[in-house]
Amino acid sequence: MAGKSVNKQHKLRREEGRQQGKKTRKAVRGARALPRPEQQRSPGFVRIASLVLFLLLVVAGLGYSARWLWQQAPAVELSRVDALENVQVRAPFRAVSEQQVEDILLPYLRRGFFSLDIDEMRAALLANPWIANASVSRRWPNGVEVSVEEAEPLAIWGGNQLLIASGALLPRPENLTDLHLPELAGDAELVERIMAQYQALAGLLTTKDMEVRRLSFDELAGWQLELVSGIRLQLGHDELLERVGRFLSLTRGVLAPHLQKVSGVDTRYNNAVAVQWKSKENTNN
Repeated sequence: MAGKSVNKQHKLRREEGRQQGKKTRKAVRGARALPRPEQQRSPGFVRIASLVLFLLLVVAGLGYSARWLWQQAPAVELSRVDALENVQVRAPFRAVSEQQVEDILLPYLRRGFFSLDIDEMRAALLANPWIANASVSRRWPNGVEVSVEEAEPLAIWGGNQLLIASGALLPRPENLTDLHLPELAGDAELVERIMAQYQALAGLLTTKDMEVRRLSFDELAGWQLELVSGIRLQLGHDELLERVGRFLSLTRGVLAPHLQKVSGVDTRYNNAVAVQWKSKENTNN
């Protein structure tokens, strides 16, 4: 009986050993390798990466929407455009108003930064006769810089026009009211001739109160000149500079003490002049 009991215990121990071996082998088969350090990602890192990606997509979408809205937007005041695209316009805004510049620029600015045609934009500005020069340049990332130079008026022509350096006669802008410029008058077809004569006389009449106030030309009466002092000169058709020079010689000589009494001088004589005195003196030449 004792031998059988020992044999049974021995068998039980062997059976338990086999079962433990099976469990051990099963555990080995189901084991997994530990991840490498560079492959480990914490849940917090994944959430942050997802959030950053989402924000980038949102910003990209907003940028596209803003550009699309800009390209489709109607013509609005420049202040709104400036806030969106950083448009900078440098101009004196004397002969050309801000509204005129806005009307020229807005159709081109609606095209967007990359589609903007710089040459067309500059040509549109120069189409305004009061704009003598203009430059247009892009400013990254979405800016445009415009510089405008206005034509300088040289003289008033007929009261409602201005003569500029190019010889063109332009309508007088409403905001150019307080101008201290000489006045020229005559046939518009003779504007170049009258302008050249004015420039020659202006170089000669530089003394105080002797500057040109008004110069006109008439086919019958010829050239007529009015000085800042109020003296009117009849110059005829020819030899204007010589006749004005003769008058200036008299103003430094015999007429010097009496200039304030002189109303006009007729220089059309060859070797003399006719002086007209102001009416309050009740005298004749």
